[in-house]
Amino acid sequence: MRDAAAAFDDQVRDLLSRIGVQAAALAATHAGLLRLLAEYAGLRPSAEADPLFSFDMFAPEELAGVLRVSAATAGGQMGFASSAVRRLPRATQALEAGVLDLQRLRSLETAVTPLTDEQASQVEDQVLAGGPRRNRGAFGAACRRAVLNVDPGGAAERAAERRKGRHVRLYPGDDATSTLSALLPAEDAVACDEQLNQIADEIIRTRDADDQRTRDQIRADTLVDRITGRTPLRPLPCDVQVIVPITALLGLGEEPGEIPGFGPIPADIARDLAMRPTSTWRRMLVDPQGALIEVADRRHPSPAQVRHVRARNRTCVHPGCTRRATRTDTDHTTPYAAGGPTIVDNLGPLCLKHHRLRHHPDRPWIIRQPRPGTFTWTSPLGTTFTVHPHDYLTGEEHLAAG
Repeated sequence: MRDAAAAFDDQVRDLLSRIGVQAAALAATHAGLLRLLAEYAGLRPSAEADPLFSFDMFAPEELAGVLRVSAATAGGQMGFASSAVRRLPRATQALEAGVLDLQRLRSLETAVTPLTDEQASQVEDQVLAGGPRRNRGAFGAACRRAVLNVDPGGAAERAAERRKGRHVRLYPGDDATSTLSALLPAEDAVACDEQLNQIADEIIRTRDADDQRTRDQIRADTLVDRITGRTPLRPLPCDVQVIVPITALLGLGEEPGEIPGFGPIPADIARDLAMRPTSTWRRMLVDPQGALIEVADRRHPSPAQVRHVRARNRTCVHPGCTRRATRTDTDHTTPYAAGGPTIVDNLGPLCLKHHRLRHHPDRPWIIRQPRPGTFTWTSPLGTTFTVHPHDYLTGEEHLAAG
């Protein structure tokens, strides 16, 4: 038995050693990618090659196609790489050597963002002197402490400015759930948490045997009740759009429903929301393949055409853009002045940035709509991207047969 245990321990040690080697190799790869991204971000064409100085505008768009991310994400990665490589050279070397991982470097770069280059270098020295710490949370705390040590006078000013950015965000999740996140002043956040605790304590103390909710469930329910005014006699009074296939609504199928801005939800939940007394219904017609159907011919799209286009293509149709269609312009694919008709087959949602992008006088992106809701883009470098319409059966992009 001792031999078997020793053999198993050797196997564990061998695997852990190999995992460590791979983790170090991954860190080195990340460092190499950061250097390339920083070099790309630092490219500046000559005035002759770029007379309108438009490269900065298009660089994230081109990178987004290579990395298969949004242009905003690509721009963020360029900015992070430039900052890390230029302002934190020793930390980047530590990443390359496998001492730090990418998340730790990002924590350090975030912490020094408001500091001067000289102050950032001082923070870098203090943090690296203590090594990677026992976990990422401890490393992040060390970064914040070092910033306070180096720049104590700026802390109060930055805190006041940060509190101006208080906000609430919704992040769609899996299995018909979402995360509602709030950035608040510390004392307000603690007060909200304490209030939820007090209400949960009172409910737990006085509830009957039928209430089997956990403490976390009670806190979550209380938050919704307080914000929406929900009561047992007045469920969810807020306006929430829910799309339910007719077969699911009638109980003849289990196709998922959908909440715009969130995504697919199980048929049972969709039916429950649709059947609530406070719900109202709006009909939407789709063909058997899940695509919307409509024809019109006007110079300016009618409200019905705009609704159709925004339901068919749920976001701006530039590849990688995630701006919701409800916050875009309805653009003619073939311009009206060039004979393009005002029908849904020639319309698509474009945000202001990408509307301008396709009409840029120096480096225009070429757009075509070979099929209703399918948009093919060609970048100034000749790269081609295709965006497809929303499929109401799968909840993903609707790909044409063949």
